Amino acid sequence: MASTFGAFNTAYSGLAAARAALELTGQNVANVNTPGYTRQRVDQVSVPGTDYANRFTLGLNIGQGTQITGISRLGDALIDSRVRDTAATSGYWSSASSALSTVETGLAEPGSNGLSSALTAFWNAWGAMSNSPTSSSAASTLLSTAQSLTGRIAAGYTAAQTGWTNQRTATSDTVAQINQATSAVATLNDQILRITVSGGNANELMDRRDAALTTLSTLAGATTRTAANGSMDVIIGGSTVVSGGSAKALALGGSASMESAAGHPIQLEFADKPGTALRVESGTVAAQISSLAAATPEHTGGAFAEAAAAYDSMASTLEQKVNAAHEAGQTPSGATGAKFFDFSNATGSRALTLTIVPTSVAGIAASSATPGSSDGQVADAISQLGTGADAPDADWSTFVTRLGALTQAATTRASVADSAATAATTAQTSQSGVDLDEETANLVVFQHAYQGAARVLSAVDEMLDTLINRTGAGRG
Repeated sequence: MASTFGAFNTAYSGLAAARAALELTGQNVANVNTPGYTRQRVDQVSVPGTDYANRFTLGLNIGQGTQITGISRLGDALIDSRVRDTAATSGYWSSASSALSTVETGLAEPGSNGLSSALTAFWNAWGAMSNSPTSSSAASTLLSTAQSLTGRIAAGYTAAQTGWTNQRTATSDTVAQINQATSAVATLNDQILRITVSGGNANELMDRRDAALTTLSTLAGATTRTAANGSMDVIIGGSTVVSGGSAKALALGGSASMESAAGHPIQLEFADKPGTALRVESGTVAAQISSLAAATPEHTGGAFAEAAAAYDSMASTLEQKVNAAHEAGQTPSGATGAKFFDFSNATGSRALTLTIVPTSVAGIAASSATPGSSDGQVADAISQLGTGADAPDADWSTFVTRLGALTQAATTRASVADSAATAATTAQTSQSGVDLDEETANLVVFQHAYQGAARVLSAVDEMLDTLINRTGAGRG
């Protein structure tokens, strides 16, 4: 009698296991296009028979069916880690390349709207002035090209300044996204722990947590540490920002303007500990903060500040070199010591305050300081300032070339990093993504298993019916 009911339970366990597998296969198929979904599998083990024989078992120690032990996510921790690592690198170089490309595009070099073109026109106008040192027409052309030059310098500086401000705003937005993701991970840690402790299935929540962790890696180069209870701690810049169900808010500290960034550098910090920097070295925010760094004498600052410094340097160099020659000459009226360039403000950006002193030919000292001279020698000397190793043009060309090389290198590294990230994601999808062909095959297998268990159940039911009803009726 006991063995017959045991067969009933065995068949029922197979039926339940097949049904669970069918339902889980349906869940996999339903999420075939769900980003970040990890396919799942029903884990089951065989239930051993009793460890003793009796008259009902006929001396056979037959097993007692199957038992579902859980539902596994078919992911790979090593591949997941690689996805996050490559995402951090890709995030960094994508942002770095974008910032450098923005600055390079703003230079408009080479082209008619670039500073090089404006410098060439300025020197040529001085050359024309040397041939007609008292000509109002030549002077008008010179003053017009000088105005275009100073305007181009000011516009270039303003573009760099605006780019810096926009980048700081974008960096603040990135920090907000980081806070949203860390908060999500903390909340999911808490939910997953509560469900798993109660014996539930939190696999879908784990998928959402993994997606948030990948986002954090992309944005801030975050790394993870698995706690003993299964929670995922998050580390950014060497500091723990998520521990279990608790997350620490981050903030963007430092200057609100490019001009004061040297004294108050932009940095990522804890919101409740202003002034203490987190040294992030990868991810989008690391590249953004790097691009916001102040200019340095070694030209290793951020792209925006370095561009602004180049325009400032150009303004100062022009003022010094042109004025040195211009003050040694004389105007048509014989006046000497006249300035051609000056700064309208003693403080602030040189690029924004560079102005032109003469308003007509009367204020232009084109000739040598010889009484009655009208030789145009000073104008000729100024026209030659654009040549030579120490020419303003050469300094500008060096900056443009250096920026172009940095942009190209960053673009190349961004492309390589993106390819690596794509390859890692492809490997992850291959490992943990849903394969419809595989799931279709599983459906057939589990359907047959269900049908088989159902037939065994029917056979056992008939046996019991015969044993209980017919045999009992015969005895009656």
